[in-house]
Amino acid sequence: MKKILIAIAALALMTTACKTSEANYRAAYEKAVEAREADQSVDSTIYGNIRRQANTSTVEVEPGISTDVRSQLVRVTEGGGGIRENLHRYCVIVGQFKQKFNAISLRDRLAEAGHPAAFVVETAEPYYYIVLGSYDDLKQAYDAMQSINAKPPVPMKAPLPFLLRATAR
Repeated sequence: MKKILIAIAALALMTTACKTSEANYRAAYEKAVEAREADQSVDSTIYGNIRRQANTSTVEVEPGISTDVRSQLVRVTEGGGGIRENLHRYCVIVGQFKQKFNAISLRDRLAEAGHPAAFVVETAEPYYYIVLGSYDDLKQAYDAMQSINAKPPVPMKAPLPFLLRATAR
């Protein structure tokens, strides 16, 4: 009987001593939130590398009108609805994704919504951009971007749409 009581006491001690309390959960949660906030930048990821490679500059479209243009090395994505000849110097970007499937899905939705010329380009990592229009002239690209801003073909969050100066690879 004495051995049974000792075993029950030991079992009770083990289950209560290791029991996680609400305070422990709260402390772990706060520590995780603090770590996440300390590393809010994407610089620690491969996509941070993409953003560091993208050089953004402000350019003058015409006297009194300027806009930001991101410059980046890209190529037309295979199966993304475009060909090399579609890729001109300035592209209006309406989507950006880490997954090719998601980029092609948006491109397909745009084509169904009346934008059959939309296509996908990718960086070396790869990171995928959806091009709604590609132009040799900055003013034409800017006007197209303003038109898209006025009536977006799909819901977009900042920084979309934006202009990309495509450097082909």
